[in-house]
Amino acid sequence: MAIDTLHTRVLGYFESEIEALRNHLETGQFKSFKDQVIAGLKIAEALDLLAPYARRNHRARRLVRKGKTLINDLLSVREVIRRGNSSPHLRQLLLISKVMSSERYLQ
Repeated sequence: MAIDTLHTRVLGYFESEIEALRNHLETGQFKSFKDQVIAGLKIAEALDLLAPYARRNHRARRLVRKGKTLINDLLSVREVIRRGNSSPHLRQLLLISKVMSSERYLQ
């Protein structure tokens, strides 16, 4: 019984963290694209830890799907392009994000 409670608490923690990052992204509270990439990498590490549980548990499976969607949104450069900033630093970040997505560093 204690294992089920711990399992529920761990999944609840990850759900709240992913939801908090989703709200953080939607409200534009990330300081830079670099922060978004770092958050995406950390979520990817957490999803790797949750992957074995996703085979048996529907809640964990749904959480992994939400996390992968959030990673894609975090690494999307759509907002950076929409802002129209063409500073050298932003161009470098765009290049890094294209290389990362093509090489599948998060997989």
